[in-house]
Amino acid sequence: MVNQEDPRVLRTRQLIREAFSILLQKKGFDAITIKDIAEKASINRATFYAHYEDKYALLEEITERAFYEMIPEEVKYAQEFTDEICNKLILLTHKYIVTFYKICGWNSKSIATLVDNKIKNMLQQTIEDIFLKGNTFSIKDNLNIKILSAMTCSAVYSATYSWFMAGENNEINLLVDIVRPYVMKGLDLYRTSNV
Repeated sequence: MVNQEDPRVLRTRQLIREAFSILLQKKGFDAITIKDIAEKASINRATFYAHYEDKYALLEEITERAFYEMIPEEVKYAQEFTDEICNKLILLTHKYIVTFYKICGWNSKSIATLVDNKIKNMLQQTIEDIFLKGNTFSIKDNLNIKILSAMTCSAVYSATYSWFMAGENNEINLLVDIVRPYVMKGLDLYRTSNV
């Protein structure tokens, strides 16, 4: 087993991630082989496999790292889901989708589906964590919070993705002004209900 804290391990993983990112832009995900990644990172295939099971595991790590690095501090430490936090999550989701499009081009159905699902899961978990921290909702059981998180995530992600695909990337404030009231009004039903 590889010691994840060893500076050499960290450096090798960084080289692998950088090589993969460069190859994504040049070749596209489907065309990339482990041999390509190893050659670009100046390592051998065995070294790659010592760090990652396959290119899908590498993609998952890169997707996750990028998402968590983009989360604003206010969202990480939010104690309740406010208008401002909602705004930041919409902007974060948009920025993430745009960034990944530039890196990967979404030219592969397999990568688009993987990244899409990973983003949704991370966004939903971020929202759920905020919901669980505060005393915002009258419902407290985990299943209901999970469902509420899923609905909120779906609204934020779907609207943002549709906005991006429609090419409306210059009017991001308009997107926020459309999505935030929809999300917050829906959440208000659970803030005041006795469910």
